[in-house]
Amino acid sequence: MPRRQTDKVFERKEQIIEFLKKYGELTTSRLIQLTGLSHSQIFYVLKLLEKENIIKEVKRGKIAYWKLVEAKEA
Repeated sequence: MPRRQTDKVFERKEQIIEFLKKYGELTTSRLIQLTGLSHSQIFYVLKLLEKENIIKEVKRGKIAYWKLVEAKEA
């Protein structure tokens, strides 16, 4: 059974979306630096956003970047 999303998760989702709007693309490591959250906390929220088709992962070599899904891609 999926976990219910808490207010804290909703706040983190909004925070990540705002950073992606501001910077365009960010790595998981950069999001960790900007938010002060742990890798597992960030990755959990990123995967939720990806599942909701709000963001997508773009891989360049070994580095993964996250960016907002454009309206035409949704």
